[in-house]
Amino acid sequence: MEWRITKEPLDKLAVDGVVVVHTQEEESLKGCTRVLDEALDYRLSQLVSEGEITGKYREVTLVHNWGKIPSKRLLVLGLGKEEDLDLDWWRNGMALAAKKAQEAGVKQLAIGCFPPHLKGHTSTNHSLTPERFNSADWVQAVVEGIELGTYRYHGYKTEEQGNKNAIETVWLAMEGVSESALEAGVERGGAFAAATKTARDLANDPANILTPSTLAMRAREMAEKYSLEIDILDEDRLTELGMDALLSVARASEEPAQMIVLTHQGAPESEKVLGLVGKGITFDSGGIQVKPGRGMEEMKGDMAGAAAVFGAMEAIGRLKPHCNVTAVIPACENMINGNGYRPGDVIGSFSGKTIEIQHTDAEGRLVLADGISYARRLGATSLVDVATLTGAVIVALGHTTTGLMTNNDEWAGQVKEAARLAGEKMWELPLYPEYGEYLKSAVADLKNEGGAPAGSIQGGMFLKVFAEETPWVHLDIAGTADSKKEDGIRSKGATGVAVRTLAQLAVGFGK
Repeated sequence: MEWRITKEPLDKLAVDGVVVVHTQEEESLKGCTRVLDEALDYRLSQLVSEGEITGKYREVTLVHNWGKIPSKRLLVLGLGKEEDLDLDWWRNGMALAAKKAQEAGVKQLAIGCFPPHLKGHTSTNHSLTPERFNSADWVQAVVEGIELGTYRYHGYKTEEQGNKNAIETVWLAMEGVSESALEAGVERGGAFAAATKTARDLANDPANILTPSTLAMRAREMAEKYSLEIDILDEDRLTELGMDALLSVARASEEPAQMIVLTHQGAPESEKVLGLVGKGITFDSGGIQVKPGRGMEEMKGDMAGAAAVFGAMEAIGRLKPHCNVTAVIPACENMINGNGYRPGDVIGSFSGKTIEIQHTDAEGRLVLADGISYARRLGATSLVDVATLTGAVIVALGHTTTGLMTNNDEWAGQVKEAARLAGEKMWELPLYPEYGEYLKSAVADLKNEGGAPAGSIQGGMFLKVFAEETPWVHLDIAGTADSKKEDGIRSKGATGVAVRTLAQLAVGFGK
């Protein structure tokens, strides 16, 4: 998809389709919507008065031009009540409009109407002051909405690939927005959206194709393309370093484990290093305590945390923010054979801590333990790990919100702010010391699982041990990494959740 900036008025622009907006409970049209209404002899106003266009959130009305303007079609996007409007509503609204335009065969799409109320609007529920959002943020949200709303995973069907109806070019014709803000929003939005698509593709790929070795190969290709440093630790090096937790999980698979390390040195003068760690279980059978057969095909996506970190590093490589980032992706399969680890086993870890295995399907926290410890060894001063860690987080938060846990409130606040800007919902769960009782072991430093209660928190408590004193945030994306249906920017299948939060975090990390 190509993005272009134009100063041509919307009522003079010759494209296949134009998107304008209308808010609920507004009796009159505003801005460029009003300009086009006048050009169309007030037909839009008539549709408003007749109740066909209401401005309700998610409403998209397709209107033809009656030969009055060069654009072949006009789409009026409803934004809901003005006081409820925020960037995420824009992002998802633009996704819906773009889908509707694409279904109508629009190849050349124009977007107009920068909302003047965003420049200084405040309300009880949302503060959209310049301190919270600016023009570039808003343009970024538009770009992400259209790019992600029209994403499709085409997979490996033998018929012709691609989408013949795909939008080819989007024109931004927004009065009141500086050219620099438009360019910045397009650049960042394009990078964030492309990286999210990359993560979706990775998590959607089948496990026989996306093996740990294939993931490492793709990481090498991406690093070369975006001038990132890369180091891939094979099983010989992992053994030499004592990565027993990762190697124990991988032992039952014929696919060798890989530890992928990607580095962006954007601020060599700084000692601050953002560490990102992603769970890379490319297929999870559950081990000897095998998962139920129904739905096991979805376990190809148990590397969505790794995909999020991979995608974030792609965005960082494209944007090259003034900060240092080290990403660690421990990748392997959790399979079943006579060499596999068992309940009751005691294994080591890179940190030196010993772990009693209580459940072989609590493997994600084991590989992350070595990943977190290694990121600290490489100099990470602040950490975020991302993982499809527990089914319990779905019970707690459903498929809408990512679970967040931390050992440092200030650092968690920065991650939450990045998530807010990215429009990704997160909610903090507590890590009170009492929860550590579940992980006490009679034969090792700790055990990897302590029964059903507080399942997600147990995972966080386990990882906290390996983060030690380093400011750390754990994101449990088990409920948000995959979607059963399309909804705004969310695609069916892998969602690429956390990519934009991590990339946003990196952009602000060096400031």
